[in-house]
Amino acid sequence: SGQPLLSLARRSRSTLSMPGVGAGSVAEAVASAVAAPAAQTVDRAVGWWLLVSSGSVFCMVVVGGITRLTRSGLSMTDWRPQGKRWPRNDAEWEAEFDRWKQFPEYQRLYKGSSIPFSMEDFKGIFFWEWFHRMMGRSIGVIYGVPLAYFWARGRIPRSLAPTLGGLLLAGGSQGLVGWWMVRSGLDSKQVEAIDGGIPTVSPYRLAAHLTCAFGIFSVLLHTSLGILQPRVAEAVALPSLRPLQQRVRGLALLVGVTAISGAFVAGRQAGFAFNTFPLMEGRLVPEGYMELRPLYRNFFESVPSVQLHHRALALTTLASVSGVWVWVQAMPLPPQLRLATDLLLLAAWGQVGLGVATLVNCVPVHLGSAHQAGALSLFSVVLFTLHSCRAPAQAGKLAARIGQRVAVA
Repeated sequence: SGQPLLSLARRSRSTLSMPGVGAGSVAEAVASAVAAPAAQTVDRAVGWWLLVSSGSVFCMVVVGGITRLTRSGLSMTDWRPQGKRWPRNDAEWEAEFDRWKQFPEYQRLYKGSSIPFSMEDFKGIFFWEWFHRMMGRSIGVIYGVPLAYFWARGRIPRSLAPTLGGLLLAGGSQGLVGWWMVRSGLDSKQVEAIDGGIPTVSPYRLAAHLTCAFGIFSVLLHTSLGILQPRVAEAVALPSLRPLQQRVRGLALLVGVTAISGAFVAGRQAGFAFNTFPLMEGRLVPEGYMELRPLYRNFFESVPSVQLHHRALALTTLASVSGVWVWVQAMPLPPQLRLATDLLLLAAWGQVGLGVATLVNCVPVHLGSAHQAGALSLFSVVLFTLHSCRAPAQAGKLAARIGQRVAVA
């Protein structure tokens, strides 16, 4: 496979010249680099396993969004590490229903209501919370069993072990973080502190839970791409792409911050207020903006403030992505990177469009869950674009070897 490059190296003796460096030295560097043995790569099966695991986490996040939007998250009032089986008969259902009735959600929203909350209603919300929790345990199997197998067979290189071990620890702790979040909506004292006393989970704990899920997904996807399509850490073979790398890193940060701000919008249920766009009930700056004290609370707890900040971040992200896309149109990009930047533009516009539709329709379940999935999809495309900015591993190593040998010569 190296014959064409070897031939090119020989021909370069008479056609290539560099100041201070003999053409023969360059040719010999090329020939030596081509003939050098390829570096050991990670088993592709490991990459596919991590990609499947990232897809599972993606589905988990979507189901979590549905669970939140259907107000199902407080229907299970206890937590067991080993999981909880689906109620098998009427007596078990009655026990679960009676247990839930002792907590603030039923006491404040449904007790004494003219519209009774039936057992069938309870089964509907119980399903989503139960399914969400069981999905988490299933992901533990999807990730943990192959991890043990690959480790036992010696197919995981030592350099990858800390990342995979960290993912196992982070995934296992997500169940605890989720229960810590749910408990905030079951605690009567914390519910009393909420404006209006409507039972919801702490926006801080919700943001922590969602941010952890985004982090786990991102590391899984980034690692799997690096295994299935090895790339060098820096644009060694394509130095002209370094400015684009820096811009895409900035976009990744911006998309991440916007997603976290969306978690506080969800935690405060701010999407049910100011359901107009582009103005907020006819105003550029809504009534009540930044009125809480201490001032920092407005960034996390004030409905008008968190919604305005999320809108501003989303539009800034859209403008930044569009600007980068226009900037790269004049650049001779590799096909994969061209595709990635096009997908990035489509994902950004689609996500903002979904956000506006979700807002003006007062957050229906199908649009709200699609918007949450869209945030993860947009971040996935950003990671794919960042990955595509790097040179293929073999090309990068070839260029690095040539540079080193020419310098020595």
